[in-house]
Amino acid sequence: MTSISHLIPPAKSSTPPSLRQKREQASAATIALLAETFPKAFAVYQERRRPLKIGIHLDIQGVLDGAITSPELHRALGFYCSNPAYVAHLREGTPRLDLNGEPTGIVTVDEEALARARLARIKVKKANRAAAVKTQTPPIKRLSLSDLKAAAIRRKLNP
Repeated sequence: MTSISHLIPPAKSSTPPSLRQKREQASAATIALLAETFPKAFAVYQERRRPLKIGIHLDIQGVLDGAITSPELHRALGFYCSNPAYVAHLREGTPRLDLNGEPTGIVTVDEEALARARLARIKVKKANRAAAVKTQTPPIKRLSLSDLKAAAIRRKLNP
């Protein structure tokens, strides 16, 4: 079996990427490969993502014949299907697509309810992160040249 880890672009920052960043990069590379191979089913752009057939991973493994390892595929599909744009498209009656872009089932009421709950959790998590960033102590203001000059004058006047 070959791996697609060689498709991961190198990091541009001086700090090494975290394990999470490496996994996200590997998932993004896998999704790009899937979008290139199956353009009618997969999309790199998040807003274009549509509900996929239940069990599509088995079809992918059969067609690609080991080009993507099972753990890589599992992680990439999890990353793809947990995207808020994808989850937002899970509405009752929306067709699910196979690898050729053909409808092979529909989203059920229960699946829509689970998707709404997941979206609510995502929004709460995002709001909590934004609130945590706001509550952090503000950075200390760096003094400008005029501030330093004013401080020097005050020191000279008050020995």
